[in-house]
Amino acid sequence: MKRIQIDYRLESDGTIIDVETTHWEIEKGELITAGFLSQEGIIILQRLELTENEFRKKVLEEAKTKKRPWYGFNKEFEEKFLPILMDSDLQYGRESAFGALRDEGLLRHYDLLCDPLFNEEIKRFWNAWKSTKDMVFVSKIVRHNYCCLTKEYYLKLKRVDKLGLSEIKRFPSSAQIEKSSIRKQLGLYVE
Repeated sequence: MKRIQIDYRLESDGTIIDVETTHWEIEKGELITAGFLSQEGIIILQRLELTENEFRKKVLEEAKTKKRPWYGFNKEFEEKFLPILMDSDLQYGRESAFGALRDEGLLRHYDLLCDPLFNEEIKRFWNAWKSTKDMVFVSKIVRHNYCCLTKEYYLKLKRVDKLGLSEIKRFPSSAQIEKSSIRKQLGLYVE
């Protein structure tokens, strides 16, 4: 397992929790990544050599150190795969993340993050890493989790904290974070 830490101080209550899996149904998918965004910054746990159950235990240990309330977008998803009880759902009804960002006027904020993957590509990148052990594939999954955490944070600021768009500070591009932080912590050294 790798523990990636991105130091980025936030003025927010609670913790955003987001997981990456190989399928949205628990019977068909496996938990591979778990991210936490809180006042302490961003922590992303990436499963590598651990079994799914061993990794889940590590994720639950990390979650216990995080301040509540716990927020998620489609919180039922995190609750199924961990299992934990989330405090607040940032999703309205069954809306998509794209729809939520669009409706809240946050697409420009999200676009600047440069998300490298769509959710349905996670399994392909995970399988590519398992067959090649090339950490570049893992780096993209971690980078995607960074983007998911930040988009959920944007939605929290707008929907829960009731901030206006001009008050919502934009996060650095995920490409910048991958190059300066994620790859280094995964053992990939890029000049």
